Parts: sequence; C-alpha cells; structure tokens
Amino acid sequence: MNSRILIVDDDPDMVEIIQAYCEREGFQVATARSREEADQQLVHFTPDVIVLDIMLGEDNGIEWCQAVRDSTRALIIFLSSREEDEVKIRALSDGGDDYVTKPFSPKVLMAKIKAHLRRTSASVSERYLEMPGLKLDFVTHTVDVNGKVVYLSQKEFSILAHMAQFADQVVVTSTLFQLIWGMDSLEDTRTVAVHISNLRKKIEDDPSNPKRLVNVRGIGYKLVSNPM
Repeated sequence: MNSRILIVDDDPDMVEIIQAYCEREGFQVATARSREEADQQLVHFTPDVIVLDIMLGEDNGIEWCQAVRDSTRALIIFLSSREEDEVKIRALSDGGDDYVTKPFSPKVLMAKIKAHLRRTSASVSERYLEMPGLKLDFVTHTVDVNGKVVYLSQKEFSILAHMAQFADQVVVTSTLFQLIWGMDSLEDTRTVAVHISNLRKKIEDDPSNPKRLVNVRGIGYKLVSNPM
C-alpha cells in the first residue's frame, strides 16, 4: 500500500507543487489549506506523513500539531521561513519530526519524507517486544502498560522502541537524538528531554519518581526491563 501524505499549507501554489512531487513518487495525497480543513481530512484520511506549514493564515501550525499529536501516528514535517533556533526547538519539542526551511528544493523534501518512512518501517523481526509490565506492538504502535493500552505519538513510540531493544543499557542522549531525528536535524538534545518527560507521564506510575525510564546523569537514559 502506498504511503499517504497530508499537505497542510495556506499557500495554494506551494500545495500544488508539493502535491505534484508526492504523486510523482506514488504517494496518496490529501490537502488542506486551514486548520479546519486539516481536522476534516483526519476524519477520513489516515496519513503516514503530514507536511505542515507553521503559519496557516491566522492559525499556528505548531498549536495544531500539539492538538492532534496524540490522535495521529503520522510523522509531521514542518515547513517555515522562520530560521530562529527557538522556533525550530518548539516545533520539534511539540510533536514535529523534522523542520524544513523555506525556500527549499521539492526533491530534498521528497528525500526527507522517504527517509523518515524508511526509518519508521525499519524491519522489526517480531510484532511484539515484551518485558514485565510493558508490551510494545510494532504493528499498531501501541503499548500495553500493566494491562492497560497506552497510545503514544510516533516520536514517543520510536524512542521507546529503540530503548526497549537496548533495555538495561544506557542510551547516550546524542545517539538517541541522531537515531530518531536524523543527522541533518537540529542538533539540540533538549528536545529528547521533552519527549522523555512526556513518555514518563504515560508509562510510569509516578512520573516525578521514574523507575522504568531513568536518567543516567550526564550521559543519557536507560529503560529498566524489570523495575522493582
């Protein structure tokens, strides 16, 4: 099945260009030119990737990303003419998977989309990965925590899946950042800390005193396979 791309941009010319390149790559494409249209598209169209402009007329793309992040597993690639680090950090911390600065080459955008899709569909030999009190489903991208199904964002699941495959081992923060966000993404590991914090809220009994996803000061993080 071909990957599905949702383009959300209030510039009709930009939408037309991106759509043409996506369809040339064989992707199924839906478009929206406002937050309201994007919400409507998500009712009947399940994207694998959302290409999202930060500015949607009077609306803010980052705020829309926050609003839908827990209800879609789609990768979100922001488009923006803003180059400030603060804007990039907020976009990535609030649910974005990549940030592309305008003007950009459509060919490069297609390469980024395909790279992200390859990364998320990277082969996992078995559907489930289990440890006491925690079970990851690599098909539905859901997590069973002590018998309760928990829904994670695409980024949260990617982080947890990687750490679960290296359970009880320290994962260096910079390594985790490069694996999940890619070498050419913003090199600011504070975004990792934000996602770790969000993960703890979903999988820890007491997020303020984590036992499962622990910090190894000055180095990175460790997923404990059997916390006592």
